[in-house]
Amino acid sequence: MADVGEKKGVFGIPLLIGAVGFGLAAALLSYIYLKSEEKALIEKYAGREGRPVTVLVAGADLRKGAVLRQEVLSQRKIPLQFAHSDAIPAGDYEKYLGRVVEVDIAAGKPILKSFLDDVFPVDFSDTVPVGRRAMTIQVDDRNAIASFLRPGNHVDLFVNIPSAFSGFTGGFVTSDLIDDLPGALRDAIPPALLEVARTADTGNQDIQSLLAGALPKDVILPVLQDVRVLATGRDPYREQLDSLRYPQPRSERNFSTITLDVSPRDAALLTAALDKGEILALLRNREDEGTADFATVSAVDLFSNAFTMAEAASEQRSRVSAAAGVDARGNLVDADGKTLMSSEQLAAAGLKVNADGQLVDENGNVVDPTDLVVTADGKVVNKKALAAAGLSVNEAGQVVDASGNVVDADDIVVTKDGRVMTRQELAAAGLSVNADGEVVDATGKVVDTAKIVKTADGKILTAEALAAAGLSVNEKGEVVDADGNVVDPSKLVVSGDGKVLSTEQLAAAGLKVNEKGEVVDANGNVVDPSTLVTDANGKVLDAKTLAAAGLSINENGEIVDKDGNVVEAADLVMTENGLLSKAQLEAAGLKVDASGKVVDSTGRVLSAKEVAQVAANTPITGGSKRIDLIIGGSSKDGIAKQTTLKASE
Repeated sequence: MADVGEKKGVFGIPLLIGAVGFGLAAALLSYIYLKSEEKALIEKYAGREGRPVTVLVAGADLRKGAVLRQEVLSQRKIPLQFAHSDAIPAGDYEKYLGRVVEVDIAAGKPILKSFLDDVFPVDFSDTVPVGRRAMTIQVDDRNAIASFLRPGNHVDLFVNIPSAFSGFTGGFVTSDLIDDLPGALRDAIPPALLEVARTADTGNQDIQSLLAGALPKDVILPVLQDVRVLATGRDPYREQLDSLRYPQPRSERNFSTITLDVSPRDAALLTAALDKGEILALLRNREDEGTADFATVSAVDLFSNAFTMAEAASEQRSRVSAAAGVDARGNLVDADGKTLMSSEQLAAAGLKVNADGQLVDENGNVVDPTDLVVTADGKVVNKKALAAAGLSVNEAGQVVDASGNVVDADDIVVTKDGRVMTRQELAAAGLSVNADGEVVDATGKVVDTAKIVKTADGKILTAEALAAAGLSVNEKGEVVDADGNVVDPSKLVVSGDGKVLSTEQLAAAGLKVNEKGEVVDANGNVVDPSTLVTDANGKVLDAKTLAAAGLSINENGEIVDKDGNVVEAADLVMTENGLLSKAQLEAAGLKVDASGKVVDSTGRVLSAKEVAQVAANTPITGGSKRIDLIIGGSSKDGIAKQTTLKASE
């Protein structure tokens, strides 16, 4: 009995599935029947005009020139009464694939037969706009932009042409225009020829020929700009592909010609340029509508351009950025949060951020970031150190000296002890900066910058120069004399012969240093320190004292007589009655005592008249004359070797 029950259960499952299947089929057939009846009733009562039709529509925005492809098409049902007579039935779409759209069609709008063109384009000439011309020119790899040039790109065309063909001749340079020429162009003309041009008859053919010879031989001129490329080699431009943002086809990897879209006049200009000069093609962004901002460029302009770029670079180097703080990563940043120096760069400059987020130096002293500026070449400089060096930052962010002259950041030297100097100041003292950033003397010996002081007139003095004047720098960094008395370095002056002059030496000569750091005489007249020298006894001699003895200071800071012969300062002795030389004293059997009086062998003091007579009998003259010699050959930098010798040598 159990087996019989089990068999009934097994046969009952297929019957159940079959019943469910027949039920679903009956429901589906009923739905189809009802929809058919609904359609028939609608058509019966609506009439023919109300019947919907399925037409072809744009599945996306179609631009003029687009090619109909199946993926850009769609269909839509609309009442027959609203369907355009030119509408394309959706079922006929295959007949129109590959045709070109002549008008823009928005997505969802019906595509009409009149919107399509069966013959666009049939010939390459169809790509040339009416009124324009296609012109083919030869190009090399440079003008093909290394074969990156494509049909549809836009180029600018320039010509490198002999100036004689451009009309830019010597006749342009007249006495009225000569000084209006660009400086670099004027500098290309010899000064003597310029002077002749300013004064001579401007119609003089000889003068014009000379000027023409001095002017550039070639010039670069703009010819055409924003010119569309219709073809590269044998690959034509297909506008419809651009409209669909499809790449232009490339059948040739390299090409030697390009075909341009030009006007008839443009074609004539381009032909003239090709005939007389060398064409240069420059690729431009297709959205760029700008034009060239110059009329001509020549080789001379390269100098002018180089100077302009150098000036711009120099101005950039002279600018500094003010620091405002440090960020969470330990970088020095400005007010806008822009990184001026990374934490690694700060560490190289002896700065870091401590656990409290403070900027500190190597000794742990807190440094206020707002006191720091960073130069264009990455130097971090303290404003106080700049001020101590007589420098400051102007409103334009440039480092300037006390006179407002801009100081190039490359010329700023920051020593290990944080002091600021300029390379010019160091050079004047016979110093320089080596590859390690150390200040060194002429022999390459490292100079202790802590022992360097600056005088009132901006001269830098090393420990050696101070020692020669009986001065030194103590442990506190103060300048002191032999007795340990502190000497104000702002009161020290360097003479023309490189000697450090103390306040006492200046006072003995009736001179002093005023509040501005200037050397002045008893009447307040400013005296140039370079015109001061010292005699054999260390007494200061000014230009007036030297002139009374028939002497002067030449451009090299040397004492010379009226014939230019050099007189050694060590041979001069200042007396109460004027300047004498050791040679004059010895010839007359005289000497100068400690008080500056001239005495004879018996100790008798000579009168002023007698001293004047001695000076008149044997005037002070130099023993040698400086001459420049060209040795011959040239140095590594191409400059002829030259040396200066005394005539006696």
